[in-house]
Amino acid sequence: MTRPPVALLGMVLSVALTGCSDPGAANAGHFRQVIQQHFDQYSLPAACVGKRFHRFPYELTDKREAFRFEPDAPSYGELMVGLESAGLVHRSGQTYDLTDAGKRAFIPEAGFCYGKVQVDSVDYLSEPAQQGQRLISKVKYTVSMVERPDWSRDAGFTDAFDITPSGFQNTKHFAGPDNPTPQHRKTVLVKTKGQWILLGLM
Repeated sequence: MTRPPVALLGMVLSVALTGCSDPGAANAGHFRQVIQQHFDQYSLPAACVGKRFHRFPYELTDKREAFRFEPDAPSYGELMVGLESAGLVHRSGQTYDLTDAGKRAFIPEAGFCYGKVQVDSVDYLSEPAQQGQRLISKVKYTVSMVERPDWSRDAGFTDAFDITPSGFQNTKHFAGPDNPTPQHRKTVLVKTKGQWILLGLM
């Protein structure tokens, strides 16, 4: 069998690589890269919990300890016990303060944050359509959590904050009990200046 010239193979490979990295390409592979780059660029954590505790030291009065946002939600006291179990806070009387691990994980107004998002797949993308002066595509994608710290696996912590085996908190964004590991999300990509960018994460 006659082999194609090496130069021709090089040209084919070059075209293939160019197609993969084309900023204007509208396909699942490229959109996955765009979404992943967004998470990486802004160093967005995979999950944050306990944002109600926005300042430390935190005094857990008797009234606060029993408070629940909803009847079936954990009380502030139960949440603080979960943080203590994970080694994020330590207690002195009614006052809780951050441990070294807690200081590394705590972000004011966000809570205790951990893990990195890995975009595993783009499961759906709508046909690019004109909306006003721009071209948009609606996207559904699946993520998992990587670089998860050991404290986020603590049983007291996961029970208090309803953390799924995947590391994410159990919210309406997650798959049902028959598929608890991946987190399904959606977003909108907009084509501007010849390349696709995120309009926003949802």
